[in-house]
Amino acid sequence: MIYKTGNLLEAETQALVNTVNTVGVMGKGIALQFKERFPQNFKIYADACKKGLVKVGRMLIVNEHTLEGEKIIINFPTKEQWFKKSQYRFIEEGLQALAQEIRTRNIKSIALPPLGCGNGGLNWEKIKPMINHYLSGLEGVEIVVFEPNEAVKEILQNEQQKKQVELTPGRAMLLYALFRYERLGEVASIFAANKLAYFLQESGEKLKLQFTAYTYGPYAQAVEKVLYSMNGKYLTGLEQMQARPFEPLKLNWEKLAEVESYIKTSLSDDQKQRIENIFQVIDGFESTLSLEILSSIHYLLSEDPKLSQKQLLSKIQTWNDRKRQMIKEEYIEIAVEHLANYGRRLNFA
Repeated sequence: MIYKTGNLLEAETQALVNTVNTVGVMGKGIALQFKERFPQNFKIYADACKKGLVKVGRMLIVNEHTLEGEKIIINFPTKEQWFKKSQYRFIEEGLQALAQEIRTRNIKSIALPPLGCGNGGLNWEKIKPMINHYLSGLEGVEIVVFEPNEAVKEILQNEQQKKQVELTPGRAMLLYALFRYERLGEVASIFAANKLAYFLQESGEKLKLQFTAYTYGPYAQAVEKVLYSMNGKYLTGLEQMQARPFEPLKLNWEKLAEVESYIKTSLSDDQKQRIENIFQVIDGFESTLSLEILSSIHYLLSEDPKLSQKQLLSKIQTWNDRKRQMIKEEYIEIAVEHLANYGRRLNFA
């Protein structure tokens, strides 16, 4: 068994392992890279998900024909839902199935990523022994395991800097909002970008984002894609197409003047006002927990404006364990009052 770092997609092995969920979404991380590199595999995978054929503990195997020859893609489910964390039992069940497929198909060489780590949230120090246990006994098989490595980010970062990126109104508004958010002493992150984009859209900007109730409040996967499109020029931190919600993204402050110039010359007065509006709405709620509370309460009220404070508390408590444990009734009362004072005036409530 060989442990190394680098780009798994460049591995010269007969088979590659692609970590997936069971609902047909390849929106970030190594899965998104597989989607772009192996389109036929994604089509077969998405169709299989629609039919309910992709399950934890079961490999979906596709023979993809490329310019370099045939490559065996082994889709390894590490999650059930794309937005949830992985579980150690998912990896264990999958490794057992993977070992059997390697034997059955007489696979002679295979490369796999750090299963369930990164966006999956699992600890590599626990996953590595599992891989050793289930795969090291396979005779005559070259197994290459790509470990988590920060150096890979640096390599990809240099590649990303060569990208040609053009500002659009939506990109510029989100970027400018992140710069302003950092000026308040906070940290730019996927979490912050989602909340700023959420309030920007709720203020009337047509961003075409579909927000859902996620762990930390309203979340739209497309926000990460917008950030990734600007990665390398206006920010860094998404070189591998993924980052954890609160992981800092490094804004390129040398580009602030360019963004400000675009805002000044290319946005309408209404769009400029919407940016001002969101910072008035989040005034006093800039911290991560406060922003989570404010956006979550607004999300619930946008679905049902008639919800009482007790009903809001009930919905918050059943949202997830995190909110039940961290968000107290008095926090909800403060958020509701704040939205009543600022939200209606700014067309938020």
